[in-house]
Amino acid sequence: MKTITISSKNQVVIPSSVRTRLKLHSGDRLVIERITDREVVLSKEPSYRDFIGTLPAQQQDPVKRVRELRDNWD
Repeated sequence: MKTITISSKNQVVIPSSVRTRLKLHSGDRLVIERITDREVVLSKEPSYRDFIGTLPAQQQDPVKRVRELRDNWD
C-alpha cells in the first residue's frame, strides 16, 4: 500500500511507481470516479496520446482513394 501526504497547500504527490503504471505525464488530468467516506477513486482522463497507433494503417495512397471516391460519386 502506498501512502501520500497532503501538503499545507492541499496538494498531493502521486508516487512515481503509480505514475509509471498509469502512464501519467505532466499536464495529464485525473477524473474523480467515486468518493465515499473513506476512499476516493481516480482514473486517468483519456488524452490524444492514448489514441496514437489505434487506427489501422492506410492500405493505399489517400490521393488515389479520393480519386476513386470522386469517380464513383453518383
